[in-house]
Amino acid sequence: MRDMYGETSDGDDILGELLDGDDSAGADLVEIMGGDDDALGEFVGDDDALGAALVARRKRNAKRQAMANALMRRRVSSGAVLRSVPPRNAREYALGLGSTSVTGNSSANINVQPQVIFRPERLVVPSNIAVDFLITDIKVGKNSQLVSTGALPAVMFTEQAFGVRLKMDTAQISMFVTVSVTNQNALARNFQGGLVGPAVE
Repeated sequence: MRDMYGETSDGDDILGELLDGDDSAGADLVEIMGGDDDALGEFVGDDDALGAALVARRKRNAKRQAMANALMRRRVSSGAVLRSVPPRNAREYALGLGSTSVTGNSSANINVQPQVIFRPERLVVPSNIAVDFLITDIKVGKNSQLVSTGALPAVMFTEQAFGVRLKMDTAQISMFVTVSVTNQNALARNFQGGLVGPAVE
């Protein structure tokens, strides 16, 4: 194929350059395809030579469009356009459970939503309130992290406790982590506590 300067170009060579990831060639390709065929068509008239040139130009544009589509398909399939980015930082985090008033001899569910990927490994309940509470369940999402339905005394999880590190399920961003508690006291008590574990972002 000869261009307007008489130089020969091979369409397959152009395609090879595009598929090798030449972004600048792709940008030039978009600009070339933006040519105004209609404006040229106004001057064609009965001139057969000019009409033939217009037909040839349209064929070239169609070929270039096909090459651009092939380049885009390759980039999409190779993940060059969209790709997932893995987490970069990992460290220990604390997830607060806030303060929840629980009436006497009743239960409450405390729901929290971590804003990073988080795996709870330890529940901490202040020792000054732990004697009044039972831990009836701990859930990550819909899954219980206890092996039975039996309640656990909250004093198992005070700040002075040891040997109570748990490896719970990983909570994805904004997934509910739920701690269910029961107040054993006849009077209302405020439950407070936190969860500690590794997180990535």
